Amino acid sequence: MIESRPARVVYSTSGFPADADPMAAALGESGLAHAVVAPRYYLENLLLPVVQEGIRAEGVLRYPLADGFAASWSSHLDVADAVAGLFDLPEVTGVVEVGQYPAVTGKDLAAGFAAACGREVVYEPITPARFGDLLAPLMGTEAAAVVRSGYESVAALPHNAIGEECSAQQLLGLTPRTTPQWLTDLGMAGH
Repeated sequence: MIESRPARVVYSTSGFPADADPMAAALGESGLAHAVVAPRYYLENLLLPVVQEGIRAEGVLRYPLADGFAASWSSHLDVADAVAGLFDLPEVTGVVEVGQYPAVTGKDLAAGFAAACGREVVYEPITPARFGDLLAPLMGTEAAAVVRSGYESVAALPHNAIGEECSAQQLLGLTPRTTPQWLTDLGMAGH
């Protein structure tokens, strides 16, 4: 990539912290004009069958984040909006964090599902190990172990929220979808 000298590179960390991403670091050292899109959690994770089964059958959103753990969630649609915006605004460089600010909790996500679906949905945290067990039949034990390990690492953090100063809201004027907006955009509201 460095040899071809593109006019601009926009790269997504796909949910991993930009400061721990080797590609983001390489871009920073490359001398290329670039921006790094850094989402935290994808709302699409909540479409996994192991999550949806609880919501639909019991009105329970189960996810491996502790009660009260504040996190910045975004949709793949929000990330696409940010990437498109970055190609239109080449003066915006460096890290652009994408996600809800202020961050939301599992209870907030459940309330968003309840509002969009028109029925009660409550949040129930589960352990990363339990989530990995639920995912294993879907993605295999090795991939599920990687996911479990990621959520175990996050459990030690006080939160996983984006910073306002480097947010897509501040830098690009974009507001990520709320949970009800996202469900409506997907045609899932009322279901």
